[in-house]
Amino acid sequence: MKKKILQIICVFICSVPSYVSAQTSGEISSPSRLYYEGKELFIKEDYAAATLSLQHFIKQQPTSPFNQEAEYMMVCSSYELQDHNSTALLRGYLEKYPDSPHVNRIYALIASTYFFEEKYDEALALFNSSRLDLLANDERDEMTYRLASSYLKTGNIKEAAIWFETLKNTNNKYSEDCTYYIAYIRYTQQRYDEALSGFLKLQNSSKYKKLSSYYTAEIYLIKKQYAEAGNIAQNYLTNFPQSQYTAEMHRILGEVYYYSGEYHKATNAFEGYLNTETTPRRDALYMLGLSYYHTNVFSKAASTLGEVVMKDDALTQNAYLHMGLADLQLAEKNKARMAFEQAAASNADMKVKEQAAYNYALCIHETSFSAFGESVTVFENFLNEFPNSKYIEKISSYLVEVYMNTRSYDAALKSIERIANPGTRIMEAKQNILFQLGTQMFANASFEQALGYFNQSIAIGQYNRQTKADAYYWRGETFYRLNNREEAARNFTSYLSLTQQPSSEMYVLAHYNLGYTAFQQKNYSLAESWFLKYIKMEKDKSNPTLADAYNRIGDCNFHSRKFNEAKQYYSQAESMGSATGDYSYYQLALVSGLQKDYAGKTTLLDKLSEKYPNSPYAINALYEKGRSYVQMENNKQAISTFKEVVDKYPESPVSRKAAAEIGLLYYQNEDYNQAIEAYKYVITQYQGSEEARLALRDLKSIYIDTNRIDEFSSLISSLPGNIHLDISEQDSLTYTAAEKVYMKGKIEQAKESLNKYLQAFPDGAFKQSAHYYLCLIAREQKNDDMILLHSGKLLEYPDNRFSEGTIIMRAEVLFKLQKFDEALTLYKRLRGQASSAENRILAQTGILRSAYLTKNNAETIRAAADLLSETKLSPELTNEATYYRAKAYLNERAEKNAMADLKALAKDTRNIYGAEAKYLVAQNLYEAKEYNAAEKEALNYIEQSTPHAYWLARTFILLSDVYVAMNKKLDARQYLLSLQQNYHANDDIKSMIETRLQKLN
Repeated sequence: MKKKILQIICVFICSVPSYVSAQTSGEISSPSRLYYEGKELFIKEDYAAATLSLQHFIKQQPTSPFNQEAEYMMVCSSYELQDHNSTALLRGYLEKYPDSPHVNRIYALIASTYFFEEKYDEALALFNSSRLDLLANDERDEMTYRLASSYLKTGNIKEAAIWFETLKNTNNKYSEDCTYYIAYIRYTQQRYDEALSGFLKLQNSSKYKKLSSYYTAEIYLIKKQYAEAGNIAQNYLTNFPQSQYTAEMHRILGEVYYYSGEYHKATNAFEGYLNTETTPRRDALYMLGLSYYHTNVFSKAASTLGEVVMKDDALTQNAYLHMGLADLQLAEKNKARMAFEQAAASNADMKVKEQAAYNYALCIHETSFSAFGESVTVFENFLNEFPNSKYIEKISSYLVEVYMNTRSYDAALKSIERIANPGTRIMEAKQNILFQLGTQMFANASFEQALGYFNQSIAIGQYNRQTKADAYYWRGETFYRLNNREEAARNFTSYLSLTQQPSSEMYVLAHYNLGYTAFQQKNYSLAESWFLKYIKMEKDKSNPTLADAYNRIGDCNFHSRKFNEAKQYYSQAESMGSATGDYSYYQLALVSGLQKDYAGKTTLLDKLSEKYPNSPYAINALYEKGRSYVQMENNKQAISTFKEVVDKYPESPVSRKAAAEIGLLYYQNEDYNQAIEAYKYVITQYQGSEEARLALRDLKSIYIDTNRIDEFSSLISSLPGNIHLDISEQDSLTYTAAEKVYMKGKIEQAKESLNKYLQAFPDGAFKQSAHYYLCLIAREQKNDDMILLHSGKLLEYPDNRFSEGTIIMRAEVLFKLQKFDEALTLYKRLRGQASSAENRILAQTGILRSAYLTKNNAETIRAAADLLSETKLSPELTNEATYYRAKAYLNERAEKNAMADLKALAKDTRNIYGAEAKYLVAQNLYEAKEYNAAEKEALNYIEQSTPHAYWLARTFILLSDVYVAMNKKLDARQYLLSLQQNYHANDDIKSMIETRLQKLN
């Protein structure tokens, strides 16, 4: 460059005007001297000083003919001094002097500034705008080198190669550089022989020896000349242990050993590569993983291969396959299964896919894994994808076994339906699958659906006699829940005739169930016979069902008036210490009363109150105690006892009877003033009730007997409500006619007649009955507004004889309309008035659900406890109450109490409550950072499975979170990918998977 500048200046000197050249140096003016000083400094390459002199010259001679050349030297100086404004100055010169003889060179210089700034596209544009061949030889070659390099940098290796070849042939100065770059270009073009020839020429080059050694070894490796590649790599590592390409030479050496089958040496070399390379190549990690595998270091094989599987390609597919094989050696069958699953999902290499699919199927079979129906679909998919596989017979045989043993009943049933001519074993499997689907529906209280599956299973025939017998048993249970006692009994009987397991628990329970169906049909002799058979068979003497059976035998004898026998069985039931002991005591007391042993009756009732203070029979026991005193003609004690009933249980229907008894006892004792007060209490407190009507009748008799009619009339007028002493004939006839129409089942006519009665007699004697019948009609016709209208009218009389039924109907409607607060109030009222265990449970269930839906946690917890204290609670209600209580505990941050309930529910994941509870147990452990316990719980759930796929999917998601927290990101990814491939519901699971995979990637 500098020589070129000197040449240009010499040319310029020769071309200056003659009048200048004629002057002697002494005759040069002072400003011109500055120009020549600057020029001389420029020629000597003292660019800073030259620039200063030339700037002074231009300032003093702004119109000098030398200015153009002075400015040229100034912008060239800025280029040589690497001034950051040099590009702008060079461009400015071109704009000012577009016809300058230096335009071509200025363009080349600007291109060079772009080159040094690594703006290769801009450099190329200007280099190509210049006539480099017009430059001096050295500068031309320098610019050509930069042009070729710019092409290389921008990826145009074809043009780069042309210019490097051109330069190599014209200037020995660039021979090594061009040889290297041409070899490199041939390497990138996979023209390895030409590249190798070039790199070998540089093996003694001080500048390119290291680089050429690396590429030479790489090419020998590619050409499978492993000995040559290994020698170069070994020599390089010996001579340059800390060089730029040390890591790559370790890798090349590792590959040499790997392809030569020397896996121990390969692992050492690859480990050296990993120690010096922060971002290792995937193929190197793959070969290291396989080297570990071949040297039986299976744990490292699996973990290393796990770092390879980040792209969807053949390398990932092979890595997954060998990860699975390594995990099998480590007895990690779950991990192996998921690795094989991912390998089998790829189509990169169909041979690998086939091997992976086969191993995946085996893992599914051996682990009985079937979270989302994989146990069936994996075998079906294999048969469809690889019909000519050498594994085909084994897979077909395994599929039949899967049908027989799978828990993925829906998937298995769909698979069997696709078989045109199923054989005996497959039909036996279908019979069992239908039966299992029935039990699943039963567990979820979907009794109609359960019935359908049991019907289908039984209809298939006796491919398996015991399966058919079991289907009869559970169909009997289903009919029982649907209140079809006759069909229930028939199915239990069919079960007993078919079963081949007479020592099983189910066989014993069938006798108990037959006893109950007969008992509820009031066939007491038959019921007693079945219950007696049951108690002889029951081996578990602590079983609460056994105590219940003794009570029912007692009831059978009670109804047959065999009181001594009844007492014997009640006593036996009570002695067992079960939760139903209060019932036994109560019945013993009633039997004593019937045997006229009133003292014994009161003693037993006192014991009942003492031993079971919270018994639901407490109020009845207290009332019966009062009745015993009446029978013993101890009216004073009777009155005291009845008053206790009224005081303790004011809302109960039993209290109405007790209050009426008080009035009657005072009346019989001729204590008229006390009787009047007692009857007035009944009439005012229990308006519209039968007890109030009878109290009014007796009250009238008292006033007549005591000749106080005027006082009675005054009393009547002061009492609230419409008090009827006499019923008009028209009132009675109109109502009776309407009631008869209703009893005949003519609903529409009855509705019309009852409404006409209420219009004609809005305060008639039978208005409560009319409103109640209209409520019943409305419920049958599903007319909620009508129920609300007439139930509202009825409940204006809070303790009428229809109160219980009316509250139930009205509460049901309000609950359905999502008026949960109002429903809650009514269900609480029903609880206080319930006269039967059935209605008490109904009330407690309503309270629980309403409280839960209004997010009243404290009320929910109390209601659940009340409901769970019931002795004859169905499993469905038990699960529901436990679930709501657990959720309320969680809302109240009472995790310990919640976990106790959730763990109880989680024992049966067939129902929806257990399915969610199992997940919540694992989630709670995760949130408490008990990651090992959370992992164990989640894995147990996945192994156990559930028909409620959403909560199982949530468990997969949770398990991935657990593994991330445990820094097991590969495991987290595996579970997410498995879930992504097998879960196909349209819900929020998809987004959960994608979000987590993005973070892991």
